[in-house]
Amino acid sequence: MKPLGPDSVVLTDGFFKEVVGRNAEVSLMNIYRRFQPTRFAALDCVKRDPPSHIFFDSDVAKWLESAAYLSVRYPSEAIAKIVGETVGKIVAHQLPCGYFNSYYQVYKPDRIFCERTEHELYCAGHLIEAAVALDGTGLNKELLPAMRKYADYIYERFYVKRDAAFVTCGHPEIELALIRLYEHTKEEKYLRLAKFFLDERGTRAEEIYPGREPQYDQTHLPVREQREAVGHAVRAIYLYIAMADAGRLTHDDALIDAAKTLFRSIVDQKMYITGGTGSNYVGEWFTEPYDLPNEYAYAETCSAIALALFCGRLSKIENRAEYHEVFERVLCNNILAGQSLSGKGFFYTNPLETNLPHLKFAHEHAVPYQPIAERVELFDCSCCPPNLTRFFGQLETALYGEEESALLVNQYLSSKVSIADMVLLLQSEYPLGGHVRIDAEGTGTLKLRIPAWSGKPTCTVNGKPYPIRPRGKYFTVKIEGKTEIALDLDPRLRFVYANERVTENSGRRAVEYGPLVLCAEGVDNGSALRNLSVTSLHGERRTEGGIPCFLLPAERLTTDGALYSRKKPKKVPCTVKLIPYYAWANRGETDMQIWFLA
Repeated sequence: MKPLGPDSVVLTDGFFKEVVGRNAEVSLMNIYRRFQPTRFAALDCVKRDPPSHIFFDSDVAKWLESAAYLSVRYPSEAIAKIVGETVGKIVAHQLPCGYFNSYYQVYKPDRIFCERTEHELYCAGHLIEAAVALDGTGLNKELLPAMRKYADYIYERFYVKRDAAFVTCGHPEIELALIRLYEHTKEEKYLRLAKFFLDERGTRAEEIYPGREPQYDQTHLPVREQREAVGHAVRAIYLYIAMADAGRLTHDDALIDAAKTLFRSIVDQKMYITGGTGSNYVGEWFTEPYDLPNEYAYAETCSAIALALFCGRLSKIENRAEYHEVFERVLCNNILAGQSLSGKGFFYTNPLETNLPHLKFAHEHAVPYQPIAERVELFDCSCCPPNLTRFFGQLETALYGEEESALLVNQYLSSKVSIADMVLLLQSEYPLGGHVRIDAEGTGTLKLRIPAWSGKPTCTVNGKPYPIRPRGKYFTVKIEGKTEIALDLDPRLRFVYANERVTENSGRRAVEYGPLVLCAEGVDNGSALRNLSVTSLHGERRTEGGIPCFLLPAERLTTDGALYSRKKPKKVPCTVKLIPYYAWANRGETDMQIWFLA
C-alpha cells in the first residue's frame, strides 16, 4: 500500500482537526519556550553549568520536524523565524568533516564516536529526519545538505574506515533515519549504511549500560533471529521500523518475516488495552508475555507513537486491516492521553490506574517509580512532547492509501482526498460517534475498512442499502460519477476481558466505546474505584465540555470496616460515570480506573 500524503489529503473539521490545530497553535510554541533556555541554547556550542545533556539535539530536531509538518497547514512567521535561526546555528557550528553534536563538540571532543551508549547516532538520526521534513515541506532548505554531509561522514567512519569505537548505536534511530534520507535523495549509500547497521546488530558483544543485558538494546540476537519483543520499548520498536523499511526496499524476506513476528509478539502478548507498550519502569522494558500491570504501567508516550509508526510501515509491505486497527487503538487512547486538552501539558508515562494515597506516599518517600497524576509542561527527559507534535503533524498520511488502483479508507477522520480520477469528501463524528458520510465524484474503486469494534455496521450507497463485509475487513464500492455513501459504524458500548494470564485483570473487565477505552475518575466517582463493578451498558450518554460521558448502572463492594471480616461484602447499587481515557487527569489530581470487577 502507498500512503497518501498531505499533497492529496487535508483534514477538514472535527475532533482531530482540533487536535492538530491545537498542536500547531499552542503546543509547538509552548514547547519551544520551555526548551529555549536548555535545548535550543545548547546549539550555541559553548560550555554551560550545568552542562547540556547528551540528547538535547534530538529534542530540537523533533521540534524542527514538527514545525515542518505543521507549517504546511498552519504557516507562522514566528515559527519560520525560529526554524531559520536554529538551522543557522547548526550549520554554523558543524565541523568541516560534517560532524555535528552540541554535547560532544563542547564537552568531549576527544570522545567522538567512542561511547556507544551516549546517543550520538540517535541524535544524528533525528537531525536527519528533521532535515528531510524541512526540505520536503519547503520550510527550510539549508539543513538537508548539512545533514547529508553528516551522513556521509558517518558512512565514512562506520562503513568505509570502520574506525569508530563501536559498530551499532545503543539507541536505534539512525537506521530508520538513513532509510528516510535514502527515499528522499535516492542516494544508495544511505540505504547501504542503514542495512549495515541492521546486519551487524546482535552479531557481537558491544558496550552496554552497567547492569543491563543485551536484550535491553536488542543486541542479544541478530535482527533476523529476533522473535520476541524485548528490552527498552522505544529502542525496540524504532529498530523494528527500520527492519520493516529495509526489508521492503531491499526485498529481504527474512527481515520482513522478523518484523511481522515481532509485531505479533507485541499485540498478542505485550500491548495494553490502550495501545501502550513497555510495561516496566526498570529500563522501560517489554517484560514477560502478559506482564501488564496497571498502576505501575510505564507505557511511554514515545513507545505508543513508535508502535503507530510501525503499523504504518508494515502496511506498506502488505496492507492488512489489523495494522490500521492497532494504529487506531494507539492513536485514540495512549497517544491522545499523552497530551492535555489544553495542548500544554504532557505525560511521559501512561498508567491505567491511579491511587492518590499510593502516589503521595511514593513521592514523599522517594519510592523508585510512581507515575504522576497530572501532566506537566517539561520533563528532565522531554522526548515525548516534541514527538507528539511531530506525530500529529503527520496524521494526514495515515488516513488513506492506494493499492492496485483502489483508494483505501483506513481511518475515518473528517477529510478531503484527491487522487487522479476521484475526489472524496468524508465527514464523520469520529472518534466520538459512528456516522460517516462520503461524497465521492469521479471514477474508481473505493475500499472502506470496517473497524473490528463496530457493532452492526450498515451502509447505503446513493440511498440504497449496500452489503458490507465482516468487521475487521474492507468492503468495496465502485465510484462512477457522483456517489453518496452513508455509513453507520455503530460504536456501541461493550465489555472487554483480558487474557487470564494478565493476572492483574483476572475477574475484571473494561468498557470501550468505538475506538475509545473508557475510565472512571475519582473526581466523579469518589475513591475506592477498584471496588466498582459496571453491571450494565444501558445508561445515559452526555457531553460535557466536548467530552462524551456515560452514566451506567454499577455496584460498589463495601465491607463492615474491619481489616479482615467473616461477613461477605455488600453490593451497593450506584451509578458510575465513565469518560474516554484520553481525557483523564484534566481536572486536577484524581484516582482513575480502567478495569472493573466483572
